[in-house]
Amino acid sequence: MGEGMDEVIPMTEEQKFFFDLRGWILLPSVLDEGEIEEMKEVVYGGAKQSYEPPLDRLLDHPAIVGILSEILAEDPFVKDDAYGFRCEGSFTTIRPPGWDVSARSDNGLPHAVRPPQQANAMRYQVAGGKIFSSLTRVVWELEPAKSGQGATSFLSGSHKAHFNYGGPNKWSPNINGSPWEESMREVMDDYTCPAGSVVIFTESLIHAANDWTNPDNGRCAVFNCYNSIWAQWHRTRLPHETIQKMPKKRQSLFRGTWQLGGKNEYSEENRAL
Repeated sequence: MGEGMDEVIPMTEEQKFFFDLRGWILLPSVLDEGEIEEMKEVVYGGAKQSYEPPLDRLLDHPAIVGILSEILAEDPFVKDDAYGFRCEGSFTTIRPPGWDVSARSDNGLPHAVRPPQQANAMRYQVAGGKIFSSLTRVVWELEPAKSGQGATSFLSGSHKAHFNYGGPNKWSPNINGSPWEESMREVMDDYTCPAGSVVIFTESLIHAANDWTNPDNGRCAVFNCYNSIWAQWHRTRLPHETIQKMPKKRQSLFRGTWQLGGKNEYSEENRAL
């Protein structure tokens, strides 16, 4: 998957309907067996992010570019030589059978990027028939995942909620202290998928990590985060030298957030910090 080698797959009307309805979609079996094994080898070998080969090919895989362009970009900013969205974060995770959420600082507490009643640049919006997903997560599952056994779970539709979660702090992005926590967890969805599948969700959606109870295999996954060219949530902290090694168009994923006085192409002077 080199620059210009693969044709971008557009987002379908069905995918658009369900992404807007639920806040997440699953694309099963995107990677072939050879790609899966190649990428698992480097993750199990210690890779912490997807900025180096071969994981960097996931950053702009043709299966996700069309979808991200539809939910994060606008036509005037989709160029042949630059993407109309940005990447602002990446991490990998390995969870062996028996892993539990106590290993996380939030203990798997369901959360979203910002509370639902806050109007801000990180909130999911639809205007003029166009989705603006804002902060958006792409999860590459490199091992099989089974429903109810540890996959990321979602409170489907909560990305369009307008009322507070019922907790004592209405500005909290998680549901800490909410008397409705159990009721919310009971209706959260997750997924079953083969290795090489990808899940895309808006971070405005309430979501949670879960104990990995799948006895057949651990979890090996790559989590990449994207945003519009207008906003930034995470500090990227990616060295210029690392970005320079990428194909030119992939470099544009790491350009600065400004448009007036800025450029589509990445450079050391025009980059996200």
